[in-house]
Amino acid sequence: MSDRRRLIVEAALRVIARDGVNAATHRAVAAEADVALASTTYHFTSKAEVVTEALELAIDRSIAAVERPTSPPHPATPDVLVDRLVELVEALCGDDQAPLAAQYELLIEAGRSPELREVAERWDGAYMGGLRAIAAAAGIRDPDEAAAILSDLIDGALLGLVSAPRAGFVEGTLRPRIARVVAGLEAT
Repeated sequence: MSDRRRLIVEAALRVIARDGVNAATHRAVAAEADVALASTTYHFTSKAEVVTEALELAIDRSIAAVERPTSPPHPATPDVLVDRLVELVEALCGDDQAPLAAQYELLIEAGRSPELREVAERWDGAYMGGLRAIAAAAGIRDPDEAAAILSDLIDGALLGLVSAPRAGFVEGTLRPRIARVVAGLEAT
């Protein structure tokens, strides 16, 4: 990808995070990237093409954020699993290269656009695979079900955090909830 094209995609990601997918027009992206409007239309024939590349960039960065806390060595105990899950949440929240709000905006758009579904499925596979691997390594029975439950908890919490940001939410609120869910999964 050329430097100019990357600059435009990065700008589109910021526009989407701040104002939503519908706001990612050629004009708005050009203004955000501080390039001429002709530059965005030269590199991208349509808004859909810009949005698709922005989704791919956001998902690539989010997958990298997931891989760090879910890669070996895997947690050997439920307590370490809780720590890894909190680390995962913090990585997703703290990745200023792929803002969480943009990721959710783009995933919602993937539900409307068949062209984007493949990218969203790649994200889901990496995310669920990582959750499944660390749940299994921590001795949680039925790691597939555990991954689904943990994903529901984390995604719901993060969506709430995007809509109403709160300082200290991950450690003060979400960590205890994750610990309770992991304890319940361990007991079953």
